[in-house]
Amino acid sequence: MNQIIQMFKESNTRMNQLMDGKTFSRLDIIAAAQREFEGQIKLINAVVSAYGISSKNDRALKGLKKMNIMDDTTAIDLMLGDPEIDKVKCPIQEKIICRHDCLDYSGSHFDDCQGCEIGRVTKEKLLPPKD
Repeated sequence: MNQIIQMFKESNTRMNQLMDGKTFSRLDIIAAAQREFEGQIKLINAVVSAYGISSKNDRALKGLKKMNIMDDTTAIDLMLGDPEIDKVKCPIQEKIICRHDCLDYSGSHFDDCQGCEIGRVTKEKLLPPKD
Protein backbone atom coordinates (compact mmCIF):
# COMPACT_ATOMS: atom_id res chain seq x y z
CA MET A 1 0.00 0.00 0.00
CA ASN A 2 1.36 3.39 -0.79
CA GLN A 3 1.44 6.38 1.57
CA ILE A 4 -1.31 8.36 -0.18
CA ILE A 5 -3.86 5.58 0.18
CA GLN A 6 -2.86 4.98 3.80
CA MET A 7 -3.29 8.69 4.60
CA PHE A 8 -6.78 8.76 3.06
CA LYS A 9 -7.80 5.61 4.94
CA GLU A 10 -6.64 7.05 8.26
CA SER A 11 -8.37 10.34 7.53
CA ASN A 12 -11.62 8.57 6.70
CA THR A 13 -11.39 6.58 9.94
CA ARG A 14 -10.96 9.80 11.91
CA MET A 15 -13.88 11.38 10.04
CA ASN A 16 -16.12 8.41 10.89
CA GLN A 17 -15.14 8.73 14.56
CA LEU A 18 -15.94 12.44 14.50
CA MET A 19 -19.33 11.89 12.93
CA ASP A 20 -20.16 9.34 15.65
CA GLY A 21 -21.23 12.36 17.71
CA LYS A 22 -21.12 10.71 21.13
CA THR A 23 -18.18 12.62 22.57
CA PHE A 24 -18.31 16.04 20.92
CA SER A 25 -20.72 18.93 20.96
CA ARG A 26 -22.13 19.88 17.56
CA LEU A 27 -19.72 22.80 16.96
CA ASP A 28 -16.72 20.66 17.89
CA ILE A 29 -17.78 18.02 15.39
CA ILE A 30 -18.20 20.54 12.62
CA ALA A 31 -14.84 22.22 13.32
CA ALA A 32 -12.96 18.91 13.52
CA ALA A 33 -14.64 17.56 10.38
CA GLN A 34 -13.80 20.77 8.55
CA ARG A 35 -10.12 20.48 9.53
CA GLU A 36 -10.07 16.83 8.41
CA PHE A 37 -11.67 17.73 5.09
CA GLU A 38 -9.17 20.56 4.54
CA GLY A 39 -6.39 18.05 5.14
CA GLN A 40 -7.86 15.75 2.50
CA ILE A 41 -8.08 18.62 0.00
CA LYS A 42 -4.39 19.40 0.61
CA LEU A 43 -3.54 15.73 0.07
CA ILE A 44 -5.51 15.65 -3.20
CA ASN A 45 -3.66 18.75 -4.37
CA ALA A 46 -0.35 17.08 -3.49
CA VAL A 47 -1.36 13.98 -5.49
CA VAL A 48 -2.31 16.09 -8.50
CA SER A 49 0.97 18.01 -8.29
CA ALA A 50 2.97 14.79 -7.99
CA TYR A 51 1.15 13.36 -10.99
CA GLY A 52 1.87 16.48 -13.02
CA ILE A 53 5.55 16.32 -12.14
CA SER A 54 5.77 12.59 -12.80
CA SER A 55 4.09 12.89 -16.20
CA LYS A 56 6.81 15.32 -17.26
CA ASN A 57 9.72 13.66 -15.52
CA ASP A 58 10.17 9.89 -15.43
CA ARG A 59 12.90 10.24 -12.81
CA ALA A 60 10.43 11.90 -10.40
CA LEU A 61 7.98 9.01 -10.79
CA LYS A 62 10.72 6.48 -10.05
CA GLY A 63 11.65 8.45 -6.93
CA LEU A 64 8.03 8.57 -5.73
CA LYS A 65 7.79 4.83 -6.27
CA LYS A 66 11.01 4.13 -4.36
CA MET A 67 9.77 6.25 -1.44
CA ASN A 68 6.49 4.26 -1.47
CA ILE A 69 4.50 7.46 -1.86
CA MET A 70 2.90 6.78 -5.23
CA ASP A 71 3.34 4.21 -7.98
CA ASP A 72 1.90 3.76 -11.43
CA THR A 73 0.63 0.20 -11.01
CA THR A 74 -1.72 0.46 -8.00
CA ALA A 75 -5.24 1.52 -8.95
CA ILE A 76 -7.08 1.07 -5.66
CA ASP A 77 -5.87 -0.35 -2.39
CA LEU A 78 -8.52 -0.89 0.26
CA MET A 79 -6.77 -3.23 2.68
CA LEU A 80 -3.86 -2.77 5.05
CA GLY A 81 -0.54 -3.83 3.65
CA ASP A 82 -1.26 -7.12 1.86
CA PRO A 83 0.00 -6.69 -1.73
CA GLU A 84 -2.06 -9.67 -2.93
CA ILE A 85 -5.23 -7.65 -2.56
CA ASP A 86 -3.95 -4.43 -4.12
CA LYS A 87 -6.16 -3.57 -7.06
CA VAL A 88 -4.66 -3.00 -10.51
CA LYS A 89 -6.16 -2.29 -13.91
CA CYS A 90 -5.53 -5.20 -16.25
CA PRO A 91 -4.90 -3.89 -19.79
CA ILE A 92 -5.83 -7.26 -21.31
CA GLN A 93 -9.12 -7.81 -19.44
CA GLU A 94 -9.79 -4.04 -19.30
CA LYS A 95 -11.02 -4.19 -15.71
CA ILE A 96 -9.72 -3.71 -12.19
CA ILE A 97 -8.57 -6.95 -10.55
CA CYS A 98 -6.60 -8.02 -7.45
CA ARG A 99 -2.88 -8.62 -7.85
CA HIS A 100 -3.34 -12.30 -6.96
CA ASP A 101 -5.89 -12.59 -9.80
CA CYS A 102 -3.38 -10.90 -12.11
CA LEU A 103 -0.79 -13.50 -11.15
CA ASP A 104 -3.25 -16.37 -11.74
CA TYR A 105 -4.41 -14.93 -15.08
CA SER A 106 -0.88 -14.33 -16.35
CA GLY A 107 0.05 -17.91 -15.47
CA SER A 108 -2.60 -19.30 -17.79
CA HIS A 109 -2.37 -16.53 -20.44
CA PHE A 110 1.39 -16.12 -20.69
CA ASP A 111 1.41 -15.06 -24.37
CA ASP A 112 -1.20 -12.34 -23.77
CA CYS A 113 0.51 -11.02 -20.63
CA GLN A 114 4.10 -11.15 -21.83
CA GLY A 115 5.65 -7.69 -21.54
CA CYS A 116 2.92 -6.28 -19.27
CA GLU A 117 4.48 -3.83 -16.78
CA ILE A 118 1.74 -4.39 -14.20
CA GLY A 119 2.25 -8.16 -14.39
CA ARG A 120 6.01 -7.73 -13.95
CA VAL A 121 5.54 -5.57 -10.84
CA THR A 122 2.94 -8.02 -9.50
CA LYS A 123 5.37 -10.90 -9.85
CA GLU A 124 8.09 -8.88 -8.08
CA LYS A 125 5.73 -8.16 -5.18
CA LEU A 126 4.10 -11.59 -4.79
CA LEU A 127 6.61 -14.21 -5.84
CA PRO A 128 9.73 -15.09 -3.83
CA PRO A 129 12.98 -13.71 -5.25
CA LYS A 130 14.81 -15.91 -7.74
CA ASP A 131 18.12 -17.26 -6.51
